[in-house]
Amino acid sequence: MTCLSQVHCVGSIRRDRTALRSLIAVLLLCTTLSVLGTDVLTSQYDDARTGANRDEQLLAPANVTPATFGRLFSYEVDGPVFGQPLSVTDVAGQDGKSRTLVFVTTTANSVYAFDANGDKDAVIWHRTLTRLPDGTEADIRGIWSTPVIDRASGTLYVVAGFKEGEHLRFAAHALDLASGRDRDGSPALVTGEVAVDGTRIAFAPTENRMAMQRAGLALAGGKLVVAFGGDFFEGWIIALDKNDLRKPSSAHCTTCTSRVTSISGVDYLDEKCTFVGPAGGVWQAGRAPAVDPAGHLYFFTGNKAHAILKGCPIPPGVNACSNCASGQTCICEGVGSPKVCRGPDTCAANSSGDGRSFDTHDALVRLDPRRGLAVTGWFRPDNWNIAGPEGLEINDLDLGSAGPVLVPGSTKLIGAGKQGVMYLLEGGSRGGSCTASARDDCLGPRGANPLQSFPIAPTPPAPNQYYRHVFGGPVLWTRPQGEGGSWVYTWREHDHLRAFRLSDRFEDCNAGHPASCDSWARSDDYIAHHPGGMLSLSSHGTDASSGIVWASTVQSPGGPGKLLAFRAMPPAETPGRLQKLWDSDDCTGDMPEAGSGFIPPTVANGRVYLATQAGTVVVYGAIERRECVRPEAPLIPHTLQF
Repeated sequence: MTCLSQVHCVGSIRRDRTALRSLIAVLLLCTTLSVLGTDVLTSQYDDARTGANRDEQLLAPANVTPATFGRLFSYEVDGPVFGQPLSVTDVAGQDGKSRTLVFVTTTANSVYAFDANGDKDAVIWHRTLTRLPDGTEADIRGIWSTPVIDRASGTLYVVAGFKEGEHLRFAAHALDLASGRDRDGSPALVTGEVAVDGTRIAFAPTENRMAMQRAGLALAGGKLVVAFGGDFFEGWIIALDKNDLRKPSSAHCTTCTSRVTSISGVDYLDEKCTFVGPAGGVWQAGRAPAVDPAGHLYFFTGNKAHAILKGCPIPPGVNACSNCASGQTCICEGVGSPKVCRGPDTCAANSSGDGRSFDTHDALVRLDPRRGLAVTGWFRPDNWNIAGPEGLEINDLDLGSAGPVLVPGSTKLIGAGKQGVMYLLEGGSRGGSCTASARDDCLGPRGANPLQSFPIAPTPPAPNQYYRHVFGGPVLWTRPQGEGGSWVYTWREHDHLRAFRLSDRFEDCNAGHPASCDSWARSDDYIAHHPGGMLSLSSHGTDASSGIVWASTVQSPGGPGKLLAFRAMPPAETPGRLQKLWDSDDCTGDMPEAGSGFIPPTVANGRVYLATQAGTVVVYGAIERRECVRPEAPLIPHTLQF
């Protein structure tokens, strides 16, 4: 913690000596800026991934208005930003001064440290990671995930991607916060392997079987946790010793079992006939795996994929994904572009002969980093492999587009994926000597999950009925039951921002089949496009009058973006409505250069940091009182419908 600089305030006072109201506002801001700051060390603010900064002391609905809040400037960096900006207070620099630093990473493999109390040019240090750990030059593939910071040791962990020949390489770095230099035991290649029935399978991504490191990094059980996904690849979780990244790693592979024991002997490395698979990636739209107080990891995985090229035989198999009659072999005629057919192994969850390994795709997975990433629990929805429009596998409606949120003070978690269904799950252990296997999930009492599941909102009207995906996941404002209980916020594509009440269970629900739960409040604004709203919440603890839901959205990759702010608690006069406080379209000069993709805004110490794909991080905060002039042609229409 550190006292924040008052330089900006002094300059503001000198520029506006005549406007009494502006002067009072600025003086109040200067006084407030002497409070202790808040750290943002990890994806979605905390290990539970609540998406909530409950220690924001400066921003509140009363001062987030078009007249008093707006764009200050942008940090300019050397490439698109796909990681959430992080912020650390009281970092002692090499010059002996303590500063609050904002850390930004780019797809050019760069890491920046900015002085949070300076201007757009206040770069404290900048490193571009251009070589593999052994010094070999390789093509840069970028940093695509949110780093994680160990406050106690003053270390920022980041993973940079490279291409060496046909192979993809990933280098983990442990950087000193103050200087950006590598610490002892850093950098190191991210490597790992698993064994299935005696066959050893190595983490070996290539240009064709591409791994993407999109999920945020996590620290758990003394390990740096790195997650991978990819449509042509398996899902991998690899754990490195955080104190020495070069020590041997441990690994979990979500679908490597299918590489060895698929139901019809599929060779997933046969590029002549197998187009894609087995998949089951971990990406969660950038959200990091959640970590409970005991150090267990929780994450959602993507769907499996067994795709066969035109002219090749489709293996036999009897399930919802079979394309041949009566389980017989037939020749793929091919549909779509490229011409492919779905194979029956798509709808299969395979197990090894010794029972020690099993597929964990399209599921919630719990791992123990202290036991070599052993699977200690899992959950898979009942409709994962069914036929019809609600089948998760055959319709690409998997859980993996978002990540779970742990409910603090309990063993429960919440989450939603591409089907637009919210789940309340029991994440605690069953007790005794339960060993997770393909037949036993070991989460809570047998058959307990899901505790609740319900569609977040009605299915969008045609032709968009498929597009009801949730990306990133919900945010959770934990509050005592005596103060009205906790609130869960989510903004699905083709929907409004919605708030649900959560106590021991979601409230305002019926017991029908399928169940339904009414949102307690929603916004007037409606996002009719991908990816919906990426959310953060800020508040002064549990104070109902202080909560703000921040949302960013983007029209298309690299396209125009938008930042919005809503009162987290509905006003008494409109109890079902989440009132909009602020919109980057409303006043000239507030629009971001581009959208932020799947990255939510970071709120810290009176400022909001919005990463963009235009090589900038836009910084918003308190401004001198102004007369808001609306742009002649808003970048995004007020209704957010494209």
